[in-house]
Amino acid sequence: MSDALLSPAQSDDVIAERARAHLEAVVSVESASDELSASIPSTPGQAELARQVGEFFARYGAEVEQDDHANVIATFPGRGRLAAAEPLALMVHLDTAKGTEPVDALELAPAWDGSPLVWPENPAITVDVATYPSLQTYVGQGVLHGGGRAPFGLDDKLGLTHMMTLSWLLAENPEIPHPPLLLIGRPDEEIGRMEALTGLAALLAERGVRSGYTVDGLDPFEVNVENFNAAGASVLFPKEDVDLAGRQLVAVRLRGVNTHGATAKAEGHRAATRFAAEAAAAAAPAAICVGFKSDPQRDCDADVVFASWDHAALFATLEHVVGAHRPRGAGWDEIPLPSGFTPDAAAARMLGWVAEFLGSDPGFTLLAEESAGHDGYSHPYRALPVEQGVRLDLRLRDFTEDGLRARIAHVQELTGNSASIVHQYVNMGPRLADRPELVRWAKQAGMAIGEAVLVMPIRGGTGVDPFLDAGVAVANLGTGYFAPESEKELTSMEMLSGHARWLVALVQCVG
Repeated sequence: MSDALLSPAQSDDVIAERARAHLEAVVSVESASDELSASIPSTPGQAELARQVGEFFARYGAEVEQDDHANVIATFPGRGRLAAAEPLALMVHLDTAKGTEPVDALELAPAWDGSPLVWPENPAITVDVATYPSLQTYVGQGVLHGGGRAPFGLDDKLGLTHMMTLSWLLAENPEIPHPPLLLIGRPDEEIGRMEALTGLAALLAERGVRSGYTVDGLDPFEVNVENFNAAGASVLFPKEDVDLAGRQLVAVRLRGVNTHGATAKAEGHRAATRFAAEAAAAAAPAAICVGFKSDPQRDCDADVVFASWDHAALFATLEHVVGAHRPRGAGWDEIPLPSGFTPDAAAARMLGWVAEFLGSDPGFTLLAEESAGHDGYSHPYRALPVEQGVRLDLRLRDFTEDGLRARIAHVQELTGNSASIVHQYVNMGPRLADRPELVRWAKQAGMAIGEAVLVMPIRGGTGVDPFLDAGVAVANLGTGYFAPESEKELTSMEMLSGHARWLVALVQCVG
């Protein structure tokens, strides 16, 4: 594209304030996914958010459609020199991860100096540059965050905010050319549900859409054209009677360090499965685990029952294992024993297997908190009591097919081929290799606003397989925030304005 890009006339401060209003409007709507629901969308809040988003885009001139699955499509006609260009799709997911709680307003730390932020609902956590060096990016900016009790949904309501601000800026600046635009919200991305997307992908292809972006990345001004190959593994430990040998039961609530797998290393993730396995190994034989149940909303937490000869010694062991991680949100507390609780040796065998797994040396990185960049992970993230005993679930992630196969083989070797394996999604990289313009456009747009755009892998997935199958090439764009799906998540006023400007520039680069 040879013509100079046009910038919005509005100042960064004006854009940021408008974007903040958009963000606070959408994070006030409850739209967390529910993996136990058979309906699409899995929660009614997603349909409500789709309705509100459709009304918003309609106010700025879009033709809006919404189907029974809460797919919402806002179509803006092209204009100027790009009026007849191929249409471009920008997509977000309307759902948020389980455990997300809506908020009506966000906390603002203006011109943040990098010192500990104030979390009204969770003063125990420490979020500063000393603890999280990657936050240096946000020093000097107006940092926006929640109360600290739970995530409020920047994944992916921040991407939605950027698209809303884009539509407002294009309406305010009619001289800016762009191709026909389809701004799309889709349901249930967090639970990997593809049924609602097959028809949507076919519709986009029918309307001549060959290119698009999900606006769902983490780092500021990143573009992603590859993601993990992913599988899930489940290991069953059958019920078995346990001899308490005079030990007394005690229940504790273990709080892990809550992070997304993508940022686990940078944020010091710890799951209760790891904490409990380390504590059980250190406390044996005086204490053994006879019950384990991960929290249904926060997989990193769990209620654990021990049988112990010396509760004080057990508590000292727990503090030794957990204590250093308290500033990042970890902790433990004694809780009442569950009513009608029956001890089960399956819990101890599960933690013993986790300890064996952690001590194995398969030649590749195991835990998410030890993995970054193009490295994958094999992560035992939760354990749940089931009718047959205790089921341990693992996430297996790798950027290569051979790497994922090796991770599956490692789990099967340690379980005697008894693990149940479910393949989840594949790396989109090979199918985007012949569409380099998706990266080129994103970089050109970054140059236009004075930002360097980095090509990074997605340490997760964006659920674009149905679109790729339909011939719609979809890359992913960063949105600029910290600590996805964590009570510590934050963004900034500058990220709101900068990413909206990036999208305005991007829609002028295509064609």
